Amino acid sequence: MRMLNDVTRRAAFTGLALAGSIVPVARSFARSRKISPHDEGASPAGSLTVAARSPWQVNAAAVTPGGVLFLGLPRFSREAQTPSLVRVEDDGSLTPFPGGTWGAWKPGEDGRDAFVMVNTIHIFHDGTLWAVDQGTPDESEPAPGAQKLVRLDPRTGSLLAVLRFGPEILPAGARLNDLRIHDNMIYLTDSGLGAIIVHDLTSNRTLRRLSHSPSTRMQTTMRGSGGRELKDAGGQRPQVHSDMIELSADGQWLTWSTPSGPVRRIATAALADEKLDEAALEGLVQTLHDIPTIGGTAMDTQGNLYLSDSENRSIEIFTPGGERVLLARDERLSSPDALFIAPDRTLYVPAAQIENLAQQHEGDDTRQPPYLVLSMPLPEAVGPHPLGDAVTGRSPETGLSNFYGIEHVAMTVPDHDAAVRFLQEAFGATLLYTHIKKSDPPATAEHVSKINALAPGTEMIAASQIRFANGPNIEIFELRGYGREQAAGINDMGLVHFSVIVDDIKAAAARFEKAGGAMHSADGPFDLGFNEVGEGNTNWFGQTPWGTWIEFMTFRSPIRYDPGARAERWFPARG
Repeated sequence: MRMLNDVTRRAAFTGLALAGSIVPVARSFARSRKISPHDEGASPAGSLTVAARSPWQVNAAAVTPGGVLFLGLPRFSREAQTPSLVRVEDDGSLTPFPGGTWGAWKPGEDGRDAFVMVNTIHIFHDGTLWAVDQGTPDESEPAPGAQKLVRLDPRTGSLLAVLRFGPEILPAGARLNDLRIHDNMIYLTDSGLGAIIVHDLTSNRTLRRLSHSPSTRMQTTMRGSGGRELKDAGGQRPQVHSDMIELSADGQWLTWSTPSGPVRRIATAALADEKLDEAALEGLVQTLHDIPTIGGTAMDTQGNLYLSDSENRSIEIFTPGGERVLLARDERLSSPDALFIAPDRTLYVPAAQIENLAQQHEGDDTRQPPYLVLSMPLPEAVGPHPLGDAVTGRSPETGLSNFYGIEHVAMTVPDHDAAVRFLQEAFGATLLYTHIKKSDPPATAEHVSKINALAPGTEMIAASQIRFANGPNIEIFELRGYGREQAAGINDMGLVHFSVIVDDIKAAAARFEKAGGAMHSADGPFDLGFNEVGEGNTNWFGQTPWGTWIEFMTFRSPIRYDPGARAERWFPARG
């Protein structure tokens, strides 16, 4: 954990459910009974092994869907030399990521386009890497723009987005700490002053909620191994406010805690409801669990809350029923920090040794590199309690359908460049990327007919993806060799198909054919190309009984945007 006197922890970006009614819940919501997993007879359910070693202090780990491990490296003093973010290579070596100036900040620089104090990293369902930068390595105020949320392509290191907030969201003393995302909503904690920050990626709306509330302010003393009080040489104790943050798998509930507890939660719909003032919002907060001092949390799809217990060097779980059970105990877990459940259900935990910093250890720095990141495969259950998968920020399937909405429609136009200008001028549309340029060799029927039924003798000479406000995207094509001018197939003028996002493209195709549709080519689905190439990015065209083309698509990897793109491709909310 990063404490306020030189250490304030990770910043959270999470998803928000905007719809739904608010049902007040009594504040006397029953707390779980305090069952100690360290009582005589308690035994761990698993054991930890070393996943990575670092010469720099580590407080966060995240793993891509492809199994690549990244580490977040905090800068706990101005003298600390750290690359801030690294990729763990197959041989265990660490490569600064994305490299260049991002990992080369020095005191005196503004830190706007470099990592200053990375307090957490995370990877969600889309496979991109998010990093929360507090913008200052100590108690001084960050330079303008230095405190930020950075999104990176983990394959290439390309910068996908940087989010910064003004003083109405981050007043003096605020420190972004931890991050979670659900669909288009980002949730963050402010551990400097105490607050929950909610950002809607679609509308670009940001709210600061529960600011200075007793529910987001630290109430009790933080402790280290064996219950030792954390304090500096002068007896000053760290003050870390709202820190750890989690979302339920369906995005309906936001859970948070200060390092010394208690654990609380609130409905995400309430946080998004601007008609609720702070007093009304406070009345909807539920207190769930008293806890020891912790360094991090995770949540699984069964609703289990995982805790990294700093006092007992252990990882524990609060079940949905409120029982506290032991998962692992290990003497190497000195200040276990941010927990991360990987797609393969491996749990990662860095042993950050924060309790050994001089400012937490009465002036005596007892840290001992290398710093370890430990891991263990999650069992299917602990005793009678089933354990779930990682909560990725994507709504689970409803059981009725895995169709979520129209993602884009496509049209063929006589002049690509003129059409782009018209759409920009008439509708304020945003050009996201041009994946076939007129200066490139054309895409011929020989190349793409198997995928999208482009007629023989026809060539695609230009194609772009365009964002239309908050609705579906529009893809436009310019062809050489039109069939007929009335809208029909992909080689005709006008709207030619629309696309739907699905979880399982083969299951969706089977349902489509059962209903009377026909899939184009028995060889589908196909891997996407150009700017959309990536593991799990696929498509497959089908035709309705009346001839309209529909493109089924899955996206599991990031999209590469053109330099200067001012928006991201829209995707419908899941669930």
